[in-house]
Amino acid sequence: MSHRVPHAAGCVIVRYQDAQPVFLLIRDQYGQWTFPKGHLDEDESSHAAAVREVQEETGVTGTLGAHITTIYYDVTKKGRTFRKQVDWYILVTTQTTVTPQAEEGIHEYAWLPADAVETHLGYPALIDVFRLAQPLI
Repeated sequence: MSHRVPHAAGCVIVRYQDAQPVFLLIRDQYGQWTFPKGHLDEDESSHAAAVREVQEETGVTGTLGAHITTIYYDVTKKGRTFRKQVDWYILVTTQTTVTPQAEEGIHEYAWLPADAVETHLGYPALIDVFRLAQPLI
């Protein structure tokens, strides 16, 4: 019996404040600061899922930019370990209002300058994602 690799997509969200980029981080249900992401629906492209998940988790819309990278990591649920794939994109917005998705356990968010993002991120793999995003912005 074959199992599909769980597939998710998300975005590094950027807007400009006084000509400087600021980035949106959310605190997830596990209490970690992260970028918005979520699973692809059946027959959904990863870029469509990235835009949809950002809107669902934060209320933010914008223009989808470049694909940053794809990462893989292991997730253990109910005693079984799965390989998970996440495609990361840039999303540029002019929106300042954020509506965290409480039903997903998201209650907090922050717009941070680039030099503060890495120290806040709760998952080491996302530091690499953020570093790869910098030249694409």
